[in-house]
Amino acid sequence: MWHPTGRSMRVHTADMEGLMDYLNPTLDYAALGRTLRTEGRVLIRDFFSPQVADALDRALQAIDWELVYRDLNGDRRLTGEQLRALTPQQRMQLTEGIHSVAREGFQFSFFSDSLVRAVHDGREDLLARFMRWMGGEDFLSRMRELSGDATINGVYAQATMYSRGNFLTTHDDHVDREDRRLAYVINLTRRWRPDWGGMLHFTAEDGSVLDTYYPHFNSLSLFTVPQRHFVSYVPPFAMAERQAITGWLIAA
Repeated sequence: MWHPTGRSMRVHTADMEGLMDYLNPTLDYAALGRTLRTEGRVLIRDFFSPQVADALDRALQAIDWELVYRDLNGDRRLTGEQLRALTPQQRMQLTEGIHSVAREGFQFSFFSDSLVRAVHDGREDLLARFMRWMGGEDFLSRMRELSGDATINGVYAQATMYSRGNFLTTHDDHVDREDRRLAYVINLTRRWRPDWGGMLHFTAEDGSVLDTYYPHFNSLSLFTVPQRHFVSYVPPFAMAERQAITGWLIAA
């Protein structure tokens, strides 16, 4: 269920220095925006410049991931150090607890590194700097252009990893206390197969799957909130991890 790596958060600080053009200038943003506004979602291939995607990939490889999930009392987070300290019996109990909540309602189990917390803590590594860039006009103005929503003026972000046993059950991303306008997934997985799960599925009210997005490397999945979706279970035979930067564009 977890993938405790023990890797440090050291990233070359020059990885993205001097890269003025983060976004791919060759994309037809007008056409992509029409798709988003018409269908409520769009999958954009090669969204970032190759240098930026490569730098983000290297940064994610260095994370000492935390496991996030829910129990009967709410959301929970276990650090890499805490996960490595669990006994085999405790790991089995943790897995069963996660599954028991999933049987009754909304549940998630995946690995995370909060980029909002990284900024608040004053981190200066590449991912923290990328989060600050996402909160600036270069990125937010592009999101307003694509969506046609002039109220977007903030962003929430976390690095995520889905490994064996991870999943996210059906939900629509609506939260009363947050004015979420768009959800996004920046996909940073180089090697993946659809039968390894980790697919982003969009569903109708009756549970029918309306659309499925594959996590192509350097692609952006962008969709309006609220919208029902889930991430499919990653089975024990999966031979890689599905890594991304995910979050919401908000009217802060």
